[in-house]
Amino acid sequence: MIRSLAIGTGVAAATVAVAHEALAGYVARRLIAPRAPKVYAPITVAGDTVTVPATLESREPGTYGLWLDDGRHVVVGEPLRIGKDRVVRELASRPDGLADGKAVATWTSQSIGAPEDVGPTRHVSVPLRRGGVAEAWEIGDRDTADGRWTIHVHGLRSSRNGALRSTPATADAGWMSLVVSYAGDEECAPADALPSTLGTREWRDVDDAIAYAVAQGAREIVLVAWSMGGTIAMLALEQSAHRDRVTALVLVAPALDWTRVVENAVAGARLPRSIAGASMRILGSRIGARALGLIEAVDAPALNWVDGPRPAPTVPTLIVHSLRDPVVPVSGSLAYVKRHPDAELVAFDATGHCNEANQDPVRFHDAITGFLRNRPRV
Repeated sequence: MIRSLAIGTGVAAATVAVAHEALAGYVARRLIAPRAPKVYAPITVAGDTVTVPATLESREPGTYGLWLDDGRHVVVGEPLRIGKDRVVRELASRPDGLADGKAVATWTSQSIGAPEDVGPTRHVSVPLRRGGVAEAWEIGDRDTADGRWTIHVHGLRSSRNGALRSTPATADAGWMSLVVSYAGDEECAPADALPSTLGTREWRDVDDAIAYAVAQGAREIVLVAWSMGGTIAMLALEQSAHRDRVTALVLVAPALDWTRVVENAVAGARLPRSIAGASMRILGSRIGARALGLIEAVDAPALNWVDGPRPAPTVPTLIVHSLRDPVVPVSGSLAYVKRHPDAELVAFDATGHCNEANQDPVRFHDAITGFLRNRPRV
């Protein structure tokens, strides 16, 4: 009986272990997977309102956007009525030809539809060392900017449109803006939409954008990085051949410690904390990386500039981060500014991730313009 109990316990333990690794693999895959296809749903336009399906995102306060199925962008304002299934919101902009009635659209936090809505724009192609080019937008007047450039880096499962939200502030401060794409982001063709490496591969494309800006006359560069873009910015400052041209950072809800991010996601899913460590071990192993479709393994715990041995860049840094961010815990930003005297945090009370510009746009704008205007000229 004791032997049979031991055998049964062993089988149960093995089953638990297999389930644990399966969950860890699922978490790892969800963390790095390319963005799922956009979900389009019916909306109703009526005068100065638009009615959209009720979701967690569409109930949020602030200004957001809708992408119509024909590619046009609609800006939506504050919610007016929130029902169980539908939300009525202000219609802040109406594209030419959009009549009252039914339409089909997908919700987005991208509240600016095109770079031309910000200022004079050039559509440019950044040469990449890995071959090919990355499409980018160059916004502003080079002569007025006088060699002062900002490079805007979006986050995981996003695109250049998401990073447009920081360009009105940099434009008003008198700086050029280069809004870039990079490996595996939302703009890639499906065949190129490889899993993310949490910045360890993507930073090279952003470094090529830095080289592009230098070749175009940039004497000083500020990286304006969103979410995982914070990781990319840190890696670029560690390894870029032009890192001496990067004189400051603006980080929006930055991922500066991936252990915190993964543990937060696991806790939010009410999974055992051990799943976080196991998922990061899978990402960091050659076998796990191959199973996940990664080009290279990712040492996620090493991507830590908060309280690990990795040195942080000694440049003035502005961090904009909501105290209620559900995806990237603000604890990382709080710990970072406590450790680094060159960094300052402007804390927001926005709901959702990277919604500071959507829900408190004036304060978001003023924080960035004030930071840039106070930069001494190089």
